[in-house]
Amino acid sequence: MLPSSLTVTLSITVLGLLSLAAFVWAFVTGQFDDIERQGMLPLDDDDMRVLRPWESASQKAARVERWGPPAPGAPGAWGGGA
Repeated sequence: MLPSSLTVTLSITVLGLLSLAAFVWAFVTGQFDDIERQGMLPLDDDDMRVLRPWESASQKAARVERWGPPAPGAPGAWGGGA
């Protein structure tokens, strides 16, 4: 019974340390610097104006009617230029 208890304890300890290391890495690299802006990204209307090659013609027409013509993306942004 002791070996399986030891295995579980060591496994939990290793997973906990890996989780802590991932959190520290994210904190050090600045993943939490602008958390408010990141939380508002799903509500950003600019995303609706990015070209979507997978849309059908009717879907594209409906999106253009509601949000206007596609806008060129910023370099490095999703759907943006090089």
